[in-house]
Amino acid sequence: MKKNEAILKRQEHRIRFKNKDMDFCFNWLLGISQVIGMSSGELFYIASGIRDGNPADWRNRFNEHVRYLEKEAHEAEQASCSALASHLYFSACYAQRAALQFTDPGQERFMADFHRMEGLFLSAIEHSSISLRQIEIPFEGSYLPGYAILFDDRPRATVIVIGGGDTSGEDLFYFLGYAGWQHGYNVLMVDLPGQGKNPAQGLCFTVDAGQAISAILDWYQAPTDQIALAGFSGGGYFTAQGVEKDKRIKAWIASTAIYDVAAVFRTSFSATLKVPNKLLNWVSQLMMTVNQVAEVNLKKYAWQFGQKDFLTSVSKVLELAQPVDYHQIAIPSLFLVGAGESPELIRQTKVIYEDLRKRGIEASLREFSSASGADAHCQVNHFRLMHHVVFDWLDQVFRH
Repeated sequence: MKKNEAILKRQEHRIRFKNKDMDFCFNWLLGISQVIGMSSGELFYIASGIRDGNPADWRNRFNEHVRYLEKEAHEAEQASCSALASHLYFSACYAQRAALQFTDPGQERFMADFHRMEGLFLSAIEHSSISLRQIEIPFEGSYLPGYAILFDDRPRATVIVIGGGDTSGEDLFYFLGYAGWQHGYNVLMVDLPGQGKNPAQGLCFTVDAGQAISAILDWYQAPTDQIALAGFSGGGYFTAQGVEKDKRIKAWIASTAIYDVAAVFRTSFSATLKVPNKLLNWVSQLMMTVNQVAEVNLKKYAWQFGQKDFLTSVSKVLELAQPVDYHQIAIPSLFLVGAGESPELIRQTKVIYEDLRKRGIEASLREFSSASGADAHCQVNHFRLMHHVVFDWLDQVFRH
């Protein structure tokens, strides 16, 4: 890959870095700053010491900021300033999360830093009024880790939030969990196989995420039938598998909806797939030495798939992944797409949306223009706007 080429198209406009993957992650962090944790001023300060496309600089600067924030949080805690301590712990958590984005999971420090991020997140919750707790969902002889926010003891509508290839449960908190709690919903935020720390315990991406979603519903034993499933990025495919078969789900939110993940891979990696097999490994190694950010990202994806390299992972997806039969989906659905999305993701979302509409199923499509400030993948650059759209729609669906 070229030095600044992106693995996937996820936004239209450059914010800070010429390396597109690094710039998208920086844009993502700016979006988090609108909701919780570090400010935009902190983020630009950190970025000032990062050479464009250099993942080592990125890790060093964010890890350095984690140490600074932890010290500040401890001092606030000792002074009995709970609100300040919570804010600083959230900031430290997401600074650590940022560092992990460009850390090779094969390095020993990866899991240590991951557990550090979890600890910082729980410290932030401890000093807040949010009724969040860790949960473990039994699954295939192991468990799926996650978090539950139960608003109170009353039966309440519930949102189950599922991420994609770059998320962990802590990300799902600002994606939708925190806003769900603010709007009076119960929220479950769970990492499926392949997500978060699950590959470290042998749970890698599978061809049927619907089984894991059903396991979450089995565990939850909801006190109400008002269950919504929300999927972001690759979660748009995982949740499509869930709503296709599990009729306990009564509303679906997807940014973006995906029914054929193999087609997404063929479109995104078409140049790589055209290279003859004998040259593929040599060419991929050459490309990665040019783009260090892509090198770290693709190692992480291979780890999540449980494969030796990313190209093998792509081959497995093309061989095994089955399209979702979206004709079986018959529940109210809200689809979100940004103008900066991959054209294939936009196409698949509109195919499902139009099919539901033709069958008389309640479906809404919200397209975010560049002027909205929410045009990036999964609306990472304007979470607040996305939250208003989601919960205004969901309130109406469940009120009916």
